[in-house]
Amino acid sequence: MSRVLAVDEDDVDGPSIQSGDGEDGGDVSIGSELTAARVRADMTIEQLSAATRIRTGLLVAMEADDFSRCGGNFYARGHIRSIARVVKADPVPLLAAFDAEHAVEEEKSRREERAVVKRPSLHPARPRWAVVVGAILVGLMGWGMVRLFTLPSDIEANASKTASPTPAVTTPVAPKPTPTPTQKATPKPPPVATHVKLVLTAKGDGSYVTLRNSKGKRLFQGMVGPGVTQTVTNKGIVRVSIGVPANLVLSLNGERLRTTLYRFTVKPDGTIQKPS
Repeated sequence: MSRVLAVDEDDVDGPSIQSGDGEDGGDVSIGSELTAARVRADMTIEQLSAATRIRTGLLVAMEADDFSRCGGNFYARGHIRSIARVVKADPVPLLAAFDAEHAVEEEKSRREERAVVKRPSLHPARPRWAVVVGAILVGLMGWGMVRLFTLPSDIEANASKTASPTPAVTTPVAPKPTPTPTQKATPKPPPVATHVKLVLTAKGDGSYVTLRNSKGKRLFQGMVGPGVTQTVTNKGIVRVSIGVPANLVLSLNGERLRTTLYRFTVKPDGTIQKPS
């Protein structure tokens, strides 16, 4: 399974990942509350995964307000209760906020399903073969009648051509031009690389990844799960933020990129830069 994105510029900010329009600094989300509770409990993603038996990739996605990988709202509520129990947090306000956000989405999906069921199906009109065959027969009969009345004229025209042969005309051959010696072209310097092609391939459970351009525009954000290869091509630098670097294999402009950094910047010349 492979997904490809192509944009003009690329930039990645820090490891904090927000859902929706979180870049504009809105209200505190469910994912940020889960992250804050885990930090207060002094636990890492791996420790929380071992305690709740929830995969690390899914925990990272939930802390980024991405509950689509939970398998439905029922399982998402169960995961929220499990996390709250381990990190000693109150699950009631978290579940209330989750229900308030996703109740509208469930009602919208039900309306769309009902609209699809009621939508009338269109059947293509079948061709009328009798009309088609009749038109072909009429055309053949017309062609035969034309040939019947024009055949004597064709015979007379051929006989006149045979009686008076056309004299052959000899065309003089133009002299071949003298070849001009070609000058060797001066080799041009190799072009300077201006684009970044970053390929991310998941290992194990994969990792949550955010890619941004130099202006802060989000080019890709989501889970690169098992069996998934994510390709991003961008003019300019690419800033990368990875939740679990050990679960990804990176390739930059066709070359293997080995790094254990959670945040870094890749450049078109194939180098990487640590965040300042």
